[in-house]
Amino acid sequence: MIKIRARWVPKMLTPFDKQRRLQTSKDFVELVGDNINEICDRIVTVDETWVRQYDPESKQESMQWTKKGERPPKKFKVQKSASKLMETIFWDSEGVSLIDYLPKGTTMNGQYYANLLAQAREAVVEKRREKLSRGVLFLQDNASVHTARVSRQTLKDTGFSKIDHPLYSPDLAPSDYFLFSNLKKELRGRRFVDDNQMKMAVESHFDCNEKEYFLGGLKALYTRCEKCISLEGDYMEK
Repeated sequence: MIKIRARWVPKMLTPFDKQRRLQTSKDFVELVGDNINEICDRIVTVDETWVRQYDPESKQESMQWTKKGERPPKKFKVQKSASKLMETIFWDSEGVSLIDYLPKGTTMNGQYYANLLAQAREAVVEKRREKLSRGVLFLQDNASVHTARVSRQTLKDTGFSKIDHPLYSPDLAPSDYFLFSNLKKELRGRRFVDDNQMKMAVESHFDCNEKEYFLGGLKALYTRCEKCISLEGDYMEK
């Protein structure tokens, strides 16, 4: 017998949840077929996340090389900064097309998100016009602001085709398993004097990456869907 740590998962999935994840994964694999690059080039995806002026490194990230036999270095426990911003990021295989920072004191609701959807379409027209002729495949999760009536109507008005996304599935959301995790890994351990400096760091992170970086994050969804199918809808390991 050995003692192992439990694996944290977003939710204890019901048989219905697993079936929904399984079917959604099958649908995406079928949609892609043998045209993974073509399909990924048509995808636009979005999600929200919090960024902080200071987010301490994890224990794993703060590991240091030492000589054999030396005592491990000490590190004082520090707290995350209270100052934070919610950012909404629309991105595709070519990079980030729109970043919005929620003004402090403002509530993210259906109307606010609907306005962002309209801005996102304008960004596609301005920066990715060829996507419109091929048809935009839009991927978002099931957050309440995304499913509000005004949001659904605005999404319909954009002309984007929505890709179904199962509930409780951050492991099948490119922003969660790829974009935000890599962004926060780079920002952790850095202190920013104000929100403007933090915004510059976020945007610099995205500007420094080539198209292949973003395309790879979207293509990973195909592999993850295949894995979800093999697990009959259950969560996959990281």
